[in-house]
Amino acid sequence: MKVKLPYGKSYLTAEIPDENIIKVLTARDYEALKNPDEAIEKSLKEPIEKDPLRDLVKPGMKVAIITTDNTRACPDDVLLPHILRELRAGGVWKDDITIIIGTGLHRKLTREEMEEVVGREVLQSYRVLCHDADGDCVKIGETSMGNPVEINRRVHESDFIISTGFIEPHFFAGFSGGRKLILPAVSSRRAIYEHHSFEMIDHPKVRTGVLEGNPFHEDMVEQAEITGLDFIVNVVLNRFKQIVGVFSGDFKKAHEEGVKLDRKIVEVEVEEEADISIASNSGYPLDRDFYQAVKGMDSASSVTKEGGTVIVVSECIDGIGPESFYEIHKGAKSPDEVYERIKKNQPIESQWQNQILARIQKKNDIIAVTSLGDETVRDFLVTPAKSIEEALNMAFEKHGRDARITVVAEGPFIMPVLKKR
Repeated sequence: MKVKLPYGKSYLTAEIPDENIIKVLTARDYEALKNPDEAIEKSLKEPIEKDPLRDLVKPGMKVAIITTDNTRACPDDVLLPHILRELRAGGVWKDDITIIIGTGLHRKLTREEMEEVVGREVLQSYRVLCHDADGDCVKIGETSMGNPVEINRRVHESDFIISTGFIEPHFFAGFSGGRKLILPAVSSRRAIYEHHSFEMIDHPKVRTGVLEGNPFHEDMVEQAEITGLDFIVNVVLNRFKQIVGVFSGDFKKAHEEGVKLDRKIVEVEVEEEADISIASNSGYPLDRDFYQAVKGMDSASSVTKEGGTVIVVSECIDGIGPESFYEIHKGAKSPDEVYERIKKNQPIESQWQNQILARIQKKNDIIAVTSLGDETVRDFLVTPAKSIEEALNMAFEKHGRDARITVVAEGPFIMPVLKKR
């Protein structure tokens, strides 16, 4: 069988013997909205458990709109013109609107990248800023877990807070979108560190697809409540990154409805665990660095046997991601040593990603097909390969030519579920 996996803005292909393949996992085909602009407009006028957006605002109000950054596939450039039109219809003045790109601890975007996120016309016509987790943040409270709520001052001083978002499986939060546009998107470094602790990430319910009983999710909801997130505009995408649903309104209820649809698309059953799993990180922009590639690895690992091998295909055009992500793993001899470094030295930026990577490595070997240098990849305790074929041959040497293989075609977009027997 010839398999085709997203890699950057293109694809990599490989031939895999039919007799080895358990299944090629793809998100369920879900038809794109025929008229997404019409659906967005309708969603803003008939939101979930909220009045129409234009009726919730009034002249003189200062409005903050929080968007995702360029590591997400959210079509903010499509959503924003509709949101801005409704705000104008409600009498909000252009000078009273601030668009804040919610970078969390990610780096600030360049001007060109900002244009990619919000669109040229919006960038030229409105105040658009990148959040700075080390900048002007203000503490406004604490959650019941004792975690500080420290957010961007412009967000806090706004009269009305809107966020966009893209709902997809997430390995800490259960699903992305909704409350996640407050923490980590516009929160302080300290608030993010406190929330993303080793102990939090180690909780058995802090897993992909889990919301009920997930303290990571529950604390984020509380953060958004204390902040006063007034209105969300979230989308669900199909595997071609086309809009299939728009969910606007109350940040909890609209997000819940979006999650219901996303589960129908991303939950895919597989009959048995694989000796070898091959996953992409869904191509650009999700595979822009090695930090993000951990998501594809995690998805594949969930259907791979203990001692099995995960092959990840991720271009990593922007390199490794945060330098701290590299430094935590560099020089470690084992995943357990990575764990000990984190526990001993926390908080450290990116430790949560290293923790997940190490957790996968305690279960599976990882081979990576990327554009990174071989030594850099090895410093992550990962084996580099130049092609899918080379990676497969390495894995066959360990597991034999009759090894059972699962292909997770769009890693972060898929939530594999082992079939119950």
